[in-house]
Amino acid sequence: MTEPQQIVIKTPWYQIAAKAWGPETGAKVLAVHGWLDNAASFDLLAPLLPDLRLVAIDLPGHGLSSHRAPGVAYHFVDYVADVIAVADGLGWDRFSFISHSLGAGVSSFVSAVQPERIERLVMIDGLGPYSADPAKAPEQLTRSIMQMSGLADKCAPVYPDLNTMIEARVRVGDLGHASARCLVERNSQACEEGMRWTTDPRLTLASPVYLTEEQVLAHLSAIQAPALLINADQGTISRREGIELRYAAVANLQVKTLPGGHHLHMETAEPVAEEIRAFWG
Repeated sequence: MTEPQQIVIKTPWYQIAAKAWGPETGAKVLAVHGWLDNAASFDLLAPLLPDLRLVAIDLPGHGLSSHRAPGVAYHFVDYVADVIAVADGLGWDRFSFISHSLGAGVSSFVSAVQPERIERLVMIDGLGPYSADPAKAPEQLTRSIMQMSGLADKCAPVYPDLNTMIEARVRVGDLGHASARCLVERNSQACEEGMRWTTDPRLTLASPVYLTEEQVLAHLSAIQAPALLINADQGTISRREGIELRYAAVANLQVKTLPGGHHLHMETAEPVAEEIRAFWG
């Protein structure tokens, strides 16, 4: 089955929109996308993994899922609880992850705090969340509060048509037109003036607080599942300072590097799928 099912998963807090591929009897896999992307991030990869029951979600504030309540920020750690609630809503006691960027950070933390539920962990150009110097925490919180306070005065951009939105996404970089179209079609809706984004504008605000690197390493050290990290040679992870310490923290980690940019699972899906199939055995 290459055409996905459109489903909605109810959690105690939100309605989470998702796309599901593959047979109900297949290995259960939760696919989690990157920042400002959505479930369509896996449109090109999922059909290449036909034996898996792959459910790709829209994180809160993204795609077709609920936004957080007014005045509430998007903290990284809250996504961890959101994803656990999704697995509960699906009735999955044990499952695996295929995840990208922000989603890879979230899935690594879910794997750390509920290791008994995770069978396999695949991360694409992402390993744990961004961390920061704790001495800069007051400055970071100040910037976040100021941006949140000023959000009401900002006007959301409006585009004349879908193609203009796709061109805008392509100009940001890293994605060709076909991949950008997948994401934009799920992240946009019509309005009286034309087209606008459905993503919550609060997603672009500065985070109120970041974890320290020591906290990130502690969570990575708690992962028990076999893990695969697929890096892009032109991506963001392999060039990050101190990344070797993160590699070493995950007890059962394979690291593979493939040609491509940050969204290599969309731009060159087949080599990524080949690595995942080999990892699944």
